[in-house]
Amino acid sequence: MTFISERYLDLVSGRSRGVVAEGIRGLLRLLTLPYLGVIVARNAYFDVFPRAARSAGCPVVSVGNITVGGTGKTPVAVRVANLLSERGRRVALLLRGYKGRAIQFDADQRDRAAGQWRQESDEAMVLKRRCPSATVMVNPNRLASARQAVSRGADMLVLDDGFQHRKLGRDLDIVLVDATVPYGHGHLLPRGLLREPTRSLRRADLIVMTRSDQIDETNRTLLRRRLRQLSGDKPVIQAVHRIVGFTDIKGSDMASFEGPSVMQAVIFAGIANFASFRRSVEELGVKVLAAYEYPDHHDYSNDEMAALADVASNLEANVILTTEKDAVKLVGRWNDEACRLMVVKLEIGFDAEGDRIFAEAIDAVLKPVQNAPVARASGP
Repeated sequence: MTFISERYLDLVSGRSRGVVAEGIRGLLRLLTLPYLGVIVARNAYFDVFPRAARSAGCPVVSVGNITVGGTGKTPVAVRVANLLSERGRRVALLLRGYKGRAIQFDADQRDRAAGQWRQESDEAMVLKRRCPSATVMVNPNRLASARQAVSRGADMLVLDDGFQHRKLGRDLDIVLVDATVPYGHGHLLPRGLLREPTRSLRRADLIVMTRSDQIDETNRTLLRRRLRQLSGDKPVIQAVHRIVGFTDIKGSDMASFEGPSVMQAVIFAGIANFASFRRSVEELGVKVLAAYEYPDHHDYSNDEMAALADVASNLEANVILTTEKDAVKLVGRWNDEACRLMVVKLEIGFDAEGDRIFAEAIDAVLKPVQNAPVARASGP
C-alpha cells in the first residue's frame, strides 16, 4: 500500500482537533459514499452470482485484510507457503504488485527501469528469499497469473492481499486484523482505513488477530469476541510480530554482536507501519540513536544511502538496522565500508492453540473435496 502520513492518521483517528480538522473529516466522510457504493455493488454481485468467481484449476489460499496499512500479510503468506511446501505441494505465490501495474523495462532508460524494479518488486523478492521452493508471480490480473502458474506445474496457490479480489475463487480465506487499530478508526476510506465494511468478515474462514501483544488482556478478549460475532463465529487466533534474528543484506544469518543490548543503532525503513518496526527493535533492548521513516516501497537513492551512513558515523552508531523489504533493494548498492548494515528477521508467531487451528485449516484445504471439482467462490 502507499505511504500513510502521520498527518492523515492524526486526522482520521481524531487526534487532530479544531474547526479545520473537523471540516476535513466531514469532507472525507462525504467522499466515503461513492466508495461505499462501489464496494456494496461489487460484493452484492459476487454474493448473488457466486459462479462469477472463476476457478484457478487447483486449491487457492488467500491471505488478506480489511484495512489499509501493514497487518503482517507477508509473514503469514510465508508461513502458509512453507507449510504447503513441507506437505509436498508445488506452491505459487501470486502478488498483485505495487500499485497494481506490470513492471516495464525500457532499454533506453536502464537506471529508471532498475529503480522501478527495486521499488515494485520488493515484496516479491522477500517472498522468494523466504520461500525458496515456491514460484513467485507478480501480475495485477490474478486470474491470468493463477492459470499461468498452474500451467507451469503449481498445484497450490497462495494469493497475497487477496480478500478483496473476489474474481478468483479460493478454498480458504485468511483475514488479518491489526489488534491496535482493528476497525480502521471506524470508517471506510478515505475517512478511515477500512477497505470494506466490517460485516465483510463473514466471508472469512479464519481470522488472525495480529499484534495482539500490543493491547491488554481485557481488550484482547473483547476484540476476539467481537471478531467472532462479526464473522459468524469463525475461528480467531492471536498472533504476535517477533524478531527472531538478524541477517546480512543478502539474507544470510549472522551473529548480532554480543546481543541487541549492545547495539547503538540508526534504523530506517519504508514500510506501512514504521512505528511497529521501531517498537519491536526497542523491545529487544536496542538503543535507537536515530530513526528515519520513508514512504512504503521507497527506492533509495545513492545520496540517501550515503546520508544514512554519515548519520551513523556522526552519532557513533555501531550498526544500522532495516527490514528485509528494504534490504532487498540495497543489494549491490550499499557501501560495505560504511557502518555495518544488519537486517531484522521478522516472523509471525501463534500460541499452541493458534498453531493447531492454523495447521488444521491448511490441512483441510489439502483433503480431496467430494463432488466439487472446482474451488468454491469467495462468499458468505
